[in-house]
Amino acid sequence: MDFSQVWLAIQSELTPGASVMNWTVTNGYLGDTFRIVAVSSLHVDVDAPNAETIQRVAKSDFEFMFSHWKDYCAGKVKRKDLVKSTRVSKYTMSILHHLEI
Repeated sequence: MDFSQVWLAIQSELTPGASVMNWTVTNGYLGDTFRIVAVSSLHVDVDAPNAETIQRVAKSDFEFMFSHWKDYCAGKVKRKDLVKSTRVSKYTMSILHHLEI
C-alpha cells in the first residue's frame, strides 16, 4: 500500500463525529479520545479534549508518519524522535492505527 491509497482510505473511512482513541505502539490505548470534525483533500480536523482549539492535521503530517509507520510499529523508531518532525504525531498515529493501515 502506498501513501496515495492510505490518504484515500483516510478520506473515505473517517467521518465527522467519529471517535478515535489515542494509541501508541509501546503503551497501546491511552484512554484519551478525540473526535473527527472534518476531512478534506488537504487535512483532517480533530477536536481533542485537552486542546483549546480544533487541531488541523495536514496531509503532509500523515505522509510523514506513514513513511515511518513500519519502523515505528517494529520499535525501530521511537515516538519522541518522530515528534521532532511533526507536532501532531498523536493524531496521525492514532488515526493510522484506527484504520489498521
